[in-house]
Amino acid sequence: MFMFSLKDLKNRYKSLPDQVKAALWFTVSNFIQSGISYLSTPVFTRIMSTGDYGVFSVYMTWQNIVSIFVTLNLASGVYMRGLIKYDDDRKKFTASVQGLFVLLFLLYLIPAVFFLDGLSDILAMPRGYILGMMTDLFFVMSFRFWSVRKRVDYEYKRMVFLTLFNALLKTGLELFAVIKFKNGAAGRIYALVIADVISFGWLWVKMFIDTIKDFSPKYWKYSLGYNIPLVPHYLSQIIMNQSDRIMIKDMCGEDEAGKYSLAYNLATAVQILSQAILNAYNPWMYQQIKKKNYKEVNAFSMLLLYLIAALCLMLMLLAPEVMWIFAPQDYYEAVKIIPCVTISVYFVFLYSLYANFEFYFEKNSYMMVASSVAACLNIWLNMIFIGSHGYMAAAYTTLFCYIAYTLFHYVVMRLIVYKETGLKSIYDDGKIFLLSAGLVALSILFFVLYDHIIIRYLCAFVLLAVLICKREKILTELKKNKLSGGKHGK
Repeated sequence: MFMFSLKDLKNRYKSLPDQVKAALWFTVSNFIQSGISYLSTPVFTRIMSTGDYGVFSVYMTWQNIVSIFVTLNLASGVYMRGLIKYDDDRKKFTASVQGLFVLLFLLYLIPAVFFLDGLSDILAMPRGYILGMMTDLFFVMSFRFWSVRKRVDYEYKRMVFLTLFNALLKTGLELFAVIKFKNGAAGRIYALVIADVISFGWLWVKMFIDTIKDFSPKYWKYSLGYNIPLVPHYLSQIIMNQSDRIMIKDMCGEDEAGKYSLAYNLATAVQILSQAILNAYNPWMYQQIKKKNYKEVNAFSMLLLYLIAALCLMLMLLAPEVMWIFAPQDYYEAVKIIPCVTISVYFVFLYSLYANFEFYFEKNSYMMVASSVAACLNIWLNMIFIGSHGYMAAAYTTLFCYIAYTLFHYVVMRLIVYKETGLKSIYDDGKIFLLSAGLVALSILFFVLYDHIIIRYLCAFVLLAVLICKREKILTELKKNKLSGGKHGK
């Protein structure tokens, strides 16, 4: 029976279209990349002090912020959109966008080297960290360009291999460095940079050759016009996700920043999967919007939303056990923020479904306004409540801002969809509202039940049973809708 099941599973896999196989493996590769880092957390929390863990988390926050300015996130929205828009000129478009990135990088690198001491004071970190950060950004960006192209072309084998190699190398070097060197934060930071240079160095050479051979300045204008309005959006995303760690470090201390960072990272476990799904899903969604297959977009988006909601519920139910597995006693008090952050992950996924229409129809000014307002609100609320209620308040302010942010994008999405398609909405708005409201209510209930282990386990068992019972429907929808094109229609 077991061998038959394996054979049946293998036959099902072989029967899938190539696009579906690619989407599956892209999701797996993203999950592996983030999952290995996630699963290594229990080791790092036990061999690093809470202070060192906080320093490393703040370094990663600064790297994400600096990355927005240095790269303009060119490998994100504009590159994927351009590969679809300029389908017949992908090679020249790719070379042009990569060349623009190299130029921007040099424009930032040269002043940074000359004013290194000043930057060190501003960022409150050693000069070596800053140089390592710039080096890492350059090589990681070459991988991001390459991986986006592979996603759009559904070429997955080499990408899966490289992703797995980098994740294992990075984790291994980081563990060795933390154990070997007295300064655990410094050892982990430099090990991360070395692993990325080794993994992506050949991609940098390829990018440099492609840029010299074939590029067109006309695509620079398109890329800058598309992405510059999105810079506030990308920066605001980092602020809403990670700036609270910097503020907690300054207002409460490195230990509290470490506790908050760990709990936040544990709560965003679902985001590892949701982001992997979005990375595979977005190219397909853009193609379906182009073909006006709106019913397929709604059906599959709703399926994914239910799946993410179920995973969020499961994580909230098992949060105390997750914290016990991943961290020593010093971190346990931070378990209280996991429900809030987990619900934030759900709203991040939901707003992404709305925002894809803004990206596709190139209405980026709405994104800029919404993101800027939400980020400023988040900083303002953090300044008020972290000081008066401690570091845990940051989780509640973040959730509030993400709910407001999602509502804004919902309104904008409806306006854009009506103007571009004549439809009032693409999604089942009533179902989404009920699901969202129910999820928030259940998060409050589960928080109250944290001391009632039997009730929590019973709820988790029921939820798991429902997912198992619905697995055939989920697999059928995946095979029917995912990247297969669907039927044409509104």
